[in-house]
Amino acid sequence: MEKLILIANFNILPGFEEEVKKATIALAAETRKEAGCELFLIHTQNDSPQKIVFYEIYQSEEAFEQHKAFVYSERFFEFLKGRIEDDKLEVTFLTKLGS
Repeated sequence: MEKLILIANFNILPGFEEEVKKATIALAAETRKEAGCELFLIHTQNDSPQKIVFYEIYQSEEAFEQHKAFVYSERFFEFLKGRIEDDKLEVTFLTKLGS
């Protein structure tokens, strides 16, 4: 089975920084408990602290799809509406180079 690796990011709208960061930390805590999640890191961008950046590795595409279907994930994405730029997360799927 091939691992699924991605980076994702979004920009928090002014006035929502603390509540979105708190919700993101809570999402990370739950996600890290998932059997199919190998790595789930969250950061802010140094020169743009309202930008949240995720680096995630799942054991498979199925594990990633399962992650998105968990209640806490669905609630997080619903919570973000109206709190992030364009109500949109930018997701980039990655392929490992070499072995």
